[in-house]
Amino acid sequence: MNTRTKTGFAASFALLCVGLLASSLSVAGEKPVSLKYAGSGWDTHVDGVVADGHNVSLSTGSAQGTFGHSTITITAEFTPADIACPADYPREYALVYSATVLTFPDQSQLFGIAQTGWICATSEGVYFGEVSGAYVGGTGRFQTATGDFVSKFDGAYLEPTLNFRSIRGTVEGSVARR
Repeated sequence: MNTRTKTGFAASFALLCVGLLASSLSVAGEKPVSLKYAGSGWDTHVDGVVADGHNVSLSTGSAQGTFGHSTITITAEFTPADIACPADYPREYALVYSATVLTFPDQSQLFGIAQTGWICATSEGVYFGEVSGAYVGGTGRFQTATGDFVSKFDGAYLEPTLNFRSIRGTVEGSVARR
């Protein structure tokens, strides 16, 4: 081999090594996460984590964001609380517990839990709120995921007797995979 060939081979090998190292870091490192979701929800007949007469709600929908398209499933239990909502949103609720599963086309799942959050609602059922929590693993490419998130959301109750509602929101945070 001549010097030019050796230099080209060494440079190519170095770039390959740097590329492999960088791809390992991006898989294992912390990554900012952003997504939007929309769907619908309803109240179950399960009186969740705290036996307080307030049932767990279940919401499902689709999401699009940093990791691509996914479906989203959320359970949440809220209880009446004094949280200083705007005057035109007289119904105030604090989060008791929430769990979220994002399911991706490759069947990988990302799990999140939250214990901090609130909802402000009108008497007519229009609402907005926010929850914050942690990513606690998953399946497939998210098996060892950790991180934090904040979700801001809004919606409206469409059928008050069944507590059927719309929901849409955003999620911002970060995910690390080891």
